[in-house]
Amino acid sequence: MSDLKNHLVKLIKFNGPIPISTFMTEALTNPKYGYYLNKNPFGNDGDFITAPEISQLFGELIGLWFGDIWLKMDCPKKIHLIELGPGNGTLLVDLTRALSILPKFKNNIELHLVEASPKLIKIQEKALLNFKGKITWHETVSDALNGSKDNDAATFVVANEFFDALPIRQFQKCDLGWHERMVNLNTKGDGLTYMLSPFPVQGFKIPKHLEEEAIHSIIEVSPMADSLTVIISEHLKKYSGAALLIDYGYNEYLTGDTLQAVQKHKYVDLLENPGFADLSSHVNFRKITDISKSIGLKVHAITNQQKFLTKLGIHERVRSLNKTATPEQIENLLCSVDRLISSKEMGTLFKVLSITSDPNLEVIGF
Repeated sequence: MSDLKNHLVKLIKFNGPIPISTFMTEALTNPKYGYYLNKNPFGNDGDFITAPEISQLFGELIGLWFGDIWLKMDCPKKIHLIELGPGNGTLLVDLTRALSILPKFKNNIELHLVEASPKLIKIQEKALLNFKGKITWHETVSDALNGSKDNDAATFVVANEFFDALPIRQFQKCDLGWHERMVNLNTKGDGLTYMLSPFPVQGFKIPKHLEEEAIHSIIEVSPMADSLTVIISEHLKKYSGAALLIDYGYNEYLTGDTLQAVQKHKYVDLLENPGFADLSSHVNFRKITDISKSIGLKVHAITNQQKFLTKLGIHERVRSLNKTATPEQIENLLCSVDRLISSKEMGTLFKVLSITSDPNLEVIGF
């Protein structure tokens, strides 16, 4: 039994069954045994690969997207650029390199990285050695936003595959109402299994059109995602700026179990080996949209990664690079772009959401 699994077994023995959200928090960020704190999960040698690691074009195009926003905001003299969950730092490296064509933008950026893993911070420090501006690491999103309170600056937030890893709660419909899905001990007391809370959860609000869902339907909510959306939106409302969120998810209130565990690029049993697999769920972009709009921000129509990158000019960029590339480089480039935009890969599964403080600002890619 792994150290984390042993810890969870003891925790449940002492305190009783735990919600899915508590299980996820322990599995991913436990200070001693948590998945993100003890390994580098990114890349071919890790458990999964993210878009920035697939091709530099991803980060470069996002850099140009923010560059376009900066120009349309009349070139703020100072920019706080916050990345949530920077991984290996690859996205920021490619993003800032692309901004070399806008030196007044690039030279006035202060980077803020929200990262809880000491191992990843060391990797990010090495990756960003050539960046000449100020870089600050923060343990929480709130800390990063507090470090960006500046009436004379714009705040830009980018989050690629960040919201999917936030803890969720799951509720399942039974005859008497909605019961919370929990993690409990198995009959032998040496492993983990699922159970439902014995009584319906009181005060659990669901969208009205889901109230009549069939018995056994599952609803997922993420209080942490909702909270972060609120504080990010309130900050942008007060200090001006824009946010770009990219993740796999959906744009309507739906039922279904989307929680998954991935290890070595394969799906594995969620409860079998906690601490050694990445846990994630699909992001409810509709909820993020509703929260941001209620605070008074402009939420631009959600699109998918395929359409977003295509409108930003990924094909034109490929043709430009192919002019000086070797046949092998061309093949690798085309394969990587296909992974980013193909409907059989990341293209339609991943959604893109942009939020701006200026309701009249037109953004590209949507």
